[in-house]
Amino acid sequence: MRLISRYPAPSFITGAALAAILLGGCTPFAKKPQVDQAQVKQFADRGYDSGIDYETTTTRSAPDAGNMTFHITVIQPVPEGKYPLVIYLPGLGETADAAANMRGAWAKSGYVVLSLQPLKSDADVWSSDAARTRDYTFLRHEMYSSGIVSERLDILSGLLAYLKQQAASSDPVVRHMDLSRIAIAGFDIGAYSAMLVAGEAPQNISFAGPPLRVGGVIALSPYADFTGSDFEVRYQKINMPVLSVTSDTDSDMRGSVPPSLHQAPFRYMPPGNKYLLVLAGASHAVIGNEDPTKPASPGSESPQSESGGSDGDSDSGGSNRHRKKSSGGQSGAASASVRGAAGSPTRRAMLEVASEQISTAFLNAYIKNDRYSQSWLKNDAQSWLKKMGQLEEK
Repeated sequence: MRLISRYPAPSFITGAALAAILLGGCTPFAKKPQVDQAQVKQFADRGYDSGIDYETTTTRSAPDAGNMTFHITVIQPVPEGKYPLVIYLPGLGETADAAANMRGAWAKSGYVVLSLQPLKSDADVWSSDAARTRDYTFLRHEMYSSGIVSERLDILSGLLAYLKQQAASSDPVVRHMDLSRIAIAGFDIGAYSAMLVAGEAPQNISFAGPPLRVGGVIALSPYADFTGSDFEVRYQKINMPVLSVTSDTDSDMRGSVPPSLHQAPFRYMPPGNKYLLVLAGASHAVIGNEDPTKPASPGSESPQSESGGSDGDSDSGGSNRHRKKSSGGQSGAASASVRGAAGSPTRRAMLEVASEQISTAFLNAYIKNDRYSQSWLKNDAQSWLKKMGQLEEK
């Protein structure tokens, strides 16, 4: 993103400044670092490849279910057929168009990806009075209150009930969906809703479960706090496959959750098809696949440095059946050099590739029941990631 100053540029350069420029052999304006596309492609090519790369199409609609209207964005493969459904729930301050690259990667691998921001107030949160006054404590209590959380779950259940009702129709929104194979994915507040669908049981929130079977959950920056149920109780009923994605620096400006606390759901869930991807140095925005060309919202973390050259380890990964053709770490012990490079455009792009490929492999492994994808996750993913992050499985 190019930064435009609010102040007029001076029409002259002082003698001292001109001398400094000439002696230093540099221009007065530093060139913004660019993504090294060759390095990103080299990293992606050594990663996971689903073997499918469909052309996709995107539609936006607002189906009316009588007492509810759902403003949704759907990305789906162009070829006719039935495809598993992924419902994506964006984070606070985001619309249904958020995380376009990640949703597109899933769709290209053979999924109908439906994105829904359940509450308009969630999309508009950074325009609220509390956000303008930076009263993030109030916002946190409000957005995670039992009443608001239950309202989101009711809308999600209403959407699933609508899809189930329309399954036998020629509804263009539904006709390509295989409703026997469903995953829920979410970021930030959306990850919290996804985890509640998976079986998380906090106090004061009653949820009977979705009207359609959900086969797996992806939680991008999963939420956790020390209020309510003990962790040993809160996560013990989660028996479906779950992929949690976070980082050692996963903290937004609101500071609502310390970075290490995002790992709590994985640590306390019972074993069995549970994965934790900790990306080295990835910001909260990178985990949510936020568009780097857009201005940061008040809820995003402070911008990271975009300095740095080579991100290293571009030769990571070995040969295996699954290799990624193309694509749009260490955890707590990440080195200072890794942390410093995390803000560079090239490393950011590589971190996003890592998240896209690991999450696509997870979907294929547990929604499509692909044994090769399961094997890649268990045996090959970490050797490919190297310093980009750490993948744990239990």
